[in-house]
Amino acid sequence: MKIALLVQYDGSAYHGWQIQKDPETVQGYLESSLQTVFGQKIGLFGSGRTDSGVHALGQVAHFEIATSPIPVENLWKALNRHLPDDIRLIASVEVKDDFHSRFAAVRRQYLYQLTTSPNVLDRNTQWYVRHQLDISKLETLSKLILGEHDFSSFCYAGTETENMICNLAQADWEVHQSGVLRFTIAGDRFLHHMVRMLVGSMIEVARGKWEVDHFESLVINPNRKSHTVTAPAHGLALMQVSYSDDIQPSW
Repeated sequence: MKIALLVQYDGSAYHGWQIQKDPETVQGYLESSLQTVFGQKIGLFGSGRTDSGVHALGQVAHFEIATSPIPVENLWKALNRHLPDDIRLIASVEVKDDFHSRFAAVRRQYLYQLTTSPNVLDRNTQWYVRHQLDISKLETLSKLILGEHDFSSFCYAGTETENMICNLAQADWEVHQSGVLRFTIAGDRFLHHMVRMLVGSMIEVARGKWEVDHFESLVINPNRKSHTVTAPAHGLALMQVSYSDDIQPSW
């Protein structure tokens, strides 16, 4: 049987999602919990490999096992007993055999938060920007990236991915009176560091260091060697992963 998990985590203390040999990772803790509950080593597949310091409210993962001694709908509760407080499962459901948390995903949504008025309680989830920002420029830039584009200019240079084309269905800036800016972005796929590079480069324009035309040229003329600015990881969170209706987990 194949089981999907809905996961939330504060990524501050972890070296990203993907399991590594030594550092602590979210996947590592989840697989350890699975081994404790089922008494066997189980491989877990996530919908995306969030970087060190990145958070999630809607990460999706799946694993396969012959049978579960615990009702699947209650499995998340049993697994939580063996997880640290900053990693929480909020649902577990059985899914179809053709479900795959990563390769079957059709839409991913991220939220990036930054602030121009620092609050110590939000220091792990918001990037503090010390400059005055032109919000109208951020709104202009967000429209430039909608639709299908080659995002080579906004991808970590060391990535081995050959296909750099992504289709973005949403890119919105929301401004709160508190000084918090929320950037919501959704698309069919994202490249390594892509959201953080988009945000960092947008802020360069909004603070007056770059012109709008320079950012637009990065979109129109994709270049892996172009200079972009990467926003800090702690402002980013994976909010939701969606699938086609026939395999969408019924959380």
